[in-house]
Amino acid sequence: MVNPWKTYVKLSAVLMGSHDLTKGSLAFLNYPVQLMFKSTKVLLVMVMGAFIPGLRRKYPAHEYVSAILLVLGLILFTLADAQTSPSFSVIGVIMVIAALVMDSFLGNLQEVIFNMNPETTQMEMLFCSTVVGLPLLIPPMVLTGEVFEAWNSCSEVMICLCSLDYHWLEELGCSLRSLFMRVILLFSSAVSVNN
Repeated sequence: MVNPWKTYVKLSAVLMGSHDLTKGSLAFLNYPVQLMFKSTKVLLVMVMGAFIPGLRRKYPAHEYVSAILLVLGLILFTLADAQTSPSFSVIGVIMVIAALVMDSFLGNLQEVIFNMNPETTQMEMLFCSTVVGLPLLIPPMVLTGEVFEAWNSCSEVMICLCSLDYHWLEELGCSLRSLFMRVILLFSSAVSVNN
């Protein structure tokens, strides 16, 4: 490992915050509205890239114009395709905007890590952020009650795993699904590192 753990704590906190706020906002916004907000991510990534130390990226004006046109096209497409009327909740809007800000930091922060220490591998980035991210998932799962649901369905999951029936994954909550996928990623990363 070439980077300090505090680097991965920051990265995992941003990653988990972005993921949880994005999924949580769906409780207050319908999907087309959330998608409309999330389509502005490219602009925020460009703006944040200009201010993050270690990057200070500069874009020509035509790239900003292209990004704005892309965002406008996505918004128009989303609104035209929406079968339901947009529903706005102040809480949902705040959550999705906070998720967007975290998303804009995420990619730029990863790029800074790679630039500051070129020996960093993608495997290290994935493995360490997963190891740190797992404990960050537990408190929200306890607060929402998903951890208890997971505990109760554990025997059912083991039966499904033994029979190779993965339909149970669709029925899990988003935090539980994320936890499960992180555990699988952690184990697959560990196996890859050992080989």
